[in-house]
Amino acid sequence: MPPHNPDRLYRGPVGVVLEPAVRVLRGHGLAQHKAVWWAHRAVWRLTRSNRVRIDGFDLETDLHDSLQLARGAYEVAETAWYKAHVGPGDTVVELGANIGYFTCVFARSVGPTGRVVAYEPDPRLREIATRNLESHGFGGWSEVRPSAVSDGPGRATFYRAGRNYGNNSLFRDRADAIGGSTFEVDLVTLDDDLADLPDRIDFVKMDIQGAESHALSGMDKILADRPPRLMLLEFWPHGLDALGRPPRQMLDQLADAGYTVREMGRPDPVDPDALLARLTPESRMWTNLECHHRDA
Repeated sequence: MPPHNPDRLYRGPVGVVLEPAVRVLRGHGLAQHKAVWWAHRAVWRLTRSNRVRIDGFDLETDLHDSLQLARGAYEVAETAWYKAHVGPGDTVVELGANIGYFTCVFARSVGPTGRVVAYEPDPRLREIATRNLESHGFGGWSEVRPSAVSDGPGRATFYRAGRNYGNNSLFRDRADAIGGSTFEVDLVTLDDDLADLPDRIDFVKMDIQGAESHALSGMDKILADRPPRLMLLEFWPHGLDALGRPPRQMLDQLADAGYTVREMGRPDPVDPDALLARLTPESRMWTNLECHHRDA
């Protein structure tokens, strides 16, 4: 394979011809049209270098580009929100690093006076995330730990999805099980595993496919003694239910720990009954919850 040219998403002669056209299409928003996007994906799969340029980063992707970073943007609202709420010197804990896109966003935001501790139990993704951090010079204050986070130490079966590695989880989801695989992972609690961190934890991000309630149970001491001022958690009732936790329990945990909870981008606190009526396990729908601590 020819060396990667960081100015191109494609490699070889095809890239020389197509890259300018793709960038023009993106500039005019045409890449958002389904036909253009799928044509772009088809060519990229044939000529890809498994690297993308996005948000100022030159990132290695997984085999399938599960996060679709080659599209040129990824979770734009979430990215902007993280940049607005994480700053120099902050200590950030990230559950579910994947290939490290948001880990790099956090590491750039906190700078060398801050610290980022991320968790990614899939060894393939963790190695990519670590390389992405180190290639951008973030390794001195950022790390990706190998365990899955839960409510107690132990071992568990981890399910790697067949195509979209963003769906990796501690339960087998039939929606993405074809072609998947399993392996054993270590489980840790944040109370135990973050004992080496300084007193302050500023921000926590959780996107772990329904294991968020278990992770909250495993950080009772942190929530009592040094609660993060802000957390952004995925709330996916289908995943919570699949892992044996009633979705309401997660909302109760956050309220009991002193957090005001809003859906990301919305001004008013959530009404638990209304939220649970709209997002049922059967619907498979999800949302992101902003959690602001009362003492922040």
